[in-house]
Amino acid sequence: MAIAIPHTFVTGTISEASEVNANFSAVENYVNGLSSGTNIDAGAISTVKIADAAITSAKLAPGVGASGDSDQVVLGSQIFG
Repeated sequence: MAIAIPHTFVTGTISEASEVNANFSAVENYVNGLSSGTNIDAGAISTVKIADAAITSAKLAPGVGASGDSDQVVLGSQIFG
């Protein structure tokens, strides 16, 4: 999903604060959507785009987390699985 910036400004003209703020709000909403996963296009993340060693297998100690956690994957500092 591409970000939609509502206002375009032209050199030498006055920019209205409400329009500038609307552009910043559009960027903020887009970035917040990325962190929640809503603005990520299907297929945007592929193994080709992930650096070597960015994903490693993690085995948790017995009793840590829910049952069956030994097949979880560590991506950065988060555990998914």
